[in-house]
Amino acid sequence: MAAVLKKRALAEYSTQVLEPQPPVKKLKCLVKLSALTTGATLSLVNTISGRRTPNEIVQILLQILEQLQFQDSDISNILIKLSEHFKLQSDSTVKILIFSVLSAIGSSDETSEDNVYKIIDEILTLMKEVKSQKIKTSGLKTLLALGKRMNHDMALHLKLTNYARKTLGDYRPNITCESLEVIGELMPVQIPQDSLEIHSEMLKLIGSYTQHYNAKTRSNAFNTMVRLHDRGIRLNPAVYLDVCSVINDDNEMVREAALNVISVLGNYYPEERIKGSNGEEMARMSDEAFENICNFMTDISYRIRTQAAKLLGSFLSVSTNVLLKTLDQTLMSNLRRKRTSIERVWECLAKGTAMMSALSTKDTPQEMLDAQQVSLVSTGASGAYLHGLEDEFLGNEVRIATISSMCSLATRHSEFAVIAMEFLVDMFNDEIEEVRLIAIESLVKLSYASGLRDDQVEIILAVIEDSSSVVREGLHNIFASFELLNQEGLMMCTNRLIESLKKYPEDKKSIWNCMKNLGLRHPTLTLALVPELLAIHPMFETPEPNVEEPSYVSVLILVFNAASKCNSIISLLEDKTIKHYSYLRDIMPHLVPSLQLGGRLSLSQVELRPTESDSPKSLELLESLINQVSVVKGSTKVKISLLETFYHNLIRLAQLDQSVNGTAELSALYMHSQLLLNKVLNNNNKTFYSNAVSTHQANNVRTNISQLLQNTLKMQYLFVGLSVQELASIKQFKLKVIALLLVYIVNATNQSARALSHYFLTQLEDTIKYISEHDLQLEAFTSVIFKELSQLEESKPGIVAKLLLPILQSSEPTPPPKPNTNIKMCKVVINRPQGGPDTTHKLSAGLILPIPLNAELYSLQTDSLSLLRLKIKYPDQQTHLIMPPRNHLRLVNLSNESYYLLDTNALISHRSEWSEACFVELSLAFDLTETEGALAHVLPPTQPCIVDLCKPVKLKVHPKPVRRGM
Repeated sequence: MAAVLKKRALAEYSTQVLEPQPPVKKLKCLVKLSALTTGATLSLVNTISGRRTPNEIVQILLQILEQLQFQDSDISNILIKLSEHFKLQSDSTVKILIFSVLSAIGSSDETSEDNVYKIIDEILTLMKEVKSQKIKTSGLKTLLALGKRMNHDMALHLKLTNYARKTLGDYRPNITCESLEVIGELMPVQIPQDSLEIHSEMLKLIGSYTQHYNAKTRSNAFNTMVRLHDRGIRLNPAVYLDVCSVINDDNEMVREAALNVISVLGNYYPEERIKGSNGEEMARMSDEAFENICNFMTDISYRIRTQAAKLLGSFLSVSTNVLLKTLDQTLMSNLRRKRTSIERVWECLAKGTAMMSALSTKDTPQEMLDAQQVSLVSTGASGAYLHGLEDEFLGNEVRIATISSMCSLATRHSEFAVIAMEFLVDMFNDEIEEVRLIAIESLVKLSYASGLRDDQVEIILAVIEDSSSVVREGLHNIFASFELLNQEGLMMCTNRLIESLKKYPEDKKSIWNCMKNLGLRHPTLTLALVPELLAIHPMFETPEPNVEEPSYVSVLILVFNAASKCNSIISLLEDKTIKHYSYLRDIMPHLVPSLQLGGRLSLSQVELRPTESDSPKSLELLESLINQVSVVKGSTKVKISLLETFYHNLIRLAQLDQSVNGTAELSALYMHSQLLLNKVLNNNNKTFYSNAVSTHQANNVRTNISQLLQNTLKMQYLFVGLSVQELASIKQFKLKVIALLLVYIVNATNQSARALSHYFLTQLEDTIKYISEHDLQLEAFTSVIFKELSQLEESKPGIVAKLLLPILQSSEPTPPPKPNTNIKMCKVVINRPQGGPDTTHKLSAGLILPIPLNAELYSLQTDSLSLLRLKIKYPDQQTHLIMPPRNHLRLVNLSNESYYLLDTNALISHRSEWSEACFVELSLAFDLTETEGALAHVLPPTQPCIVDLCKPVKLKVHPKPVRRGM
């Protein structure tokens, strides 16, 4: 029976299946894209003459655009043919596509500059007879694209600019707009001294189109002015008044472009004196432009309001008195601009009117006032930022732009920063989370300006228990960055942070980092609060708190960091607190500083204290272990016994010293894989010759090979900072494991091994290529395999497996790579849920139960984010892999480390009800099914391509039957 099964298993590799050939069908195709040659474009152009309808010509031109293949010598013939067809055709679509083909040919790197000049000249010739707006616009776009390629030829640019200047006279808006764009992009900046008036004439001409009847043309004129200014052709400051006269255009697009011009002028000529908006005094252009843009913070369009807010942040040279007006809450009385009594007296003296008459007009009734004195719209800079912060648009663009603008200006003006802090703190109550985050980040940048008052601390603490972890972390950063002004504020902040820690245990690291900075910034205030914080009684001894309690640890971090700046605190500490200091200093040295305790620390505690020289000693020990493995001589059994000893030593070393944890974990995993490989090869030889073995033995082999695949994929994907040599060693060991798997599948199972054999050969080719590119040396196994397989005429799975088995059995264990302290292992810590049998999660069968999940992911590469999955394993052994949303992952940067924080919901659901509550395992894993597809289903029911990142959390879940209504 075994012989029959083996014969049937090997039959699929030698059987030839003859499929009947389908009848030949003749299809009429215009062009075969697969048969395109180097001169295929010219051949396609030649076929146009045989086409009668415009649709056929359009199809050919589209095929040319999809795949251009030509030689530079063919361009002259192509240009002649296309020009002839352009003149003969009357269809506008054909002519536009011909211009597109010429543009693509001229923009190609294979086209010489001489041919580009020919194409441009031919287009200019063809454009003389063009009347259609669409065709002419397409021609201008082609000239613009070719002109950008020849960016070094100023004479050509001047020629194209003069042509575009002539086409400006066309009354059609599309042609005018495209001509303006050509001028803005190609107008030469460097011209002879005797031709400098060309720039001023061109700018004057463009300025005249700001009064054009078409809104798009007016907008393009303003954009062209900005583009020329950015390229080096500076605008005249006198243009400012002309732009202000048309800035209140009815079209939103025009107002947006005009604002950009005002911003450019105000920032480039900040000290230029111009007539102010009141028409009575000279003002700085920067201040006047700033106030002008402030008027648009109340524009009817939210896009204009957003752009105005962004542009205000670019006025870094604005005067402080003008800037302070933007936060002025007392606007003009009755929306009138009132003059002072001194101004009225001087006006009367100038007119020769009696002075008493001037003074008596201050109480003139409203009906007798001049209408020109009343301003219903323009309020200048007064309250401009307040309008932006209180914008009621459903989106958040205006408020976010306003906050960012205020922050950029506040970093340059300390007086403005102090006032702006009041309004930024108020924005913490905004209903949009993104607005709150921007306000928090902006406030942190203003920590240099002033400290936080008690009322501001109360407002911030009111939102310290926000549901968003990002907001809570931002608030912690605020307290870590600012100075508090008194003891009450510090005590209030400490108590609320401890309450927040009890409600959100996952915020432990952020709150501890905040406590550290609070202690370093407020040593004097902390000194007065030590008895209250540590519950020190002057007469009675209080119970010793639990040093593992996070809230107590938070207080100790605050006190110990303050003690590093104020030695008087140490004398107030009790002996039990000193013992707790010794413990915390050992387990979290990045949060607890070194203190001079003056002999209060016992000798045993001093000896246990880690020193700075421990890390080099651990690295030396690791190097000595690996060197002993590489130089040992003897039989394979001796090497295996040494590997077992070194494996246990490396595991212990990785647990003791975090500085070498990554490289020690990699070396231990490498040694464990070597031991497992040797075990499979030496103890289960019969398995590789026949499938007539016991089920128990076959299951053991299958389990060991699956574990080998898991270890190999872990070494390849879970470790970051690998050098070229280390990655080459892992790739070559992976070849051994895949070869072992291929031999097992062919000799001991009835599965097809074609895909796996192809995968093995592909991996071998990639590994050889990788090693040769980096000038590395092949291991003995890889070298022999490559030499033997290169001599095979056929690469059928049976032949390849027969060749691999003796090479695998004769291979010797290879030492792990040399230690590298840059290696870090990807690890995951699940903060929430905690799991356990105490809590039972109930749900109706068939419905979804969301479980909040909060996890920290360390040493995770950005490229690996797409592999991350939530792994949910049910009691019936069903496993669900769920990709978490990308926006639920965020990067957290602390002073000593950075990691990704995942805050999402794990969706648990099951169709059938259970008789009793069972455990559901929840964890995080990498799904390598797409990257390692050939290994995904070779060893069912195991899943070697699912690499776990942490131990699963067990949740007690009980689906109940759905209650049906009457």
